[in-house]
Amino acid sequence: MSETASGAGMDVPLEAGRVKVRLNALFAGVENPKTGRPYTVPEVASATGISESAIRQLRQGAKQNPTLKTVELLAAHFGVQNDYFSKEMSGADVDRVVAGLKLLDVLEKAGVQDVFARAGELSADSMRMIAAVINSARRAEGLDTD
Repeated sequence: MSETASGAGMDVPLEAGRVKVRLNALFAGVENPKTGRPYTVPEVASATGISESAIRQLRQGAKQNPTLKTVELLAAHFGVQNDYFSKEMSGADVDRVVAGLKLLDVLEKAGVQDVFARAGELSADSMRMIAAVINSARRAEGLDTD
């Protein structure tokens, strides 16, 4: 049976249990930058304005039909697109989304996010040159270059 997230005149098709699984994946995989630990329900409630009980119900699967506004607030908080909660994707794809969020967090903590953002505008030749410099630096420090 297909559920929907509704609000603002729009319906987003949801599969029963999809929101529960995907929201729990975000809670397990995304760290709160202030604490360095996975987010808690009270932290997400405070940041989004969604009640703690509503978040708990979504995480437990007791509430499977969130409003579009709830979906938007959760998606914005965790840094995913709204359709993360509704789009068909495999468990492996969900894992890749969460892994990507973890990688972005690591890059941000390391202070290299700006470097990558600026590098995105470079040509393929320039990107190969940068990769060669990074590999050279890794070799000089005794690290693997794979």
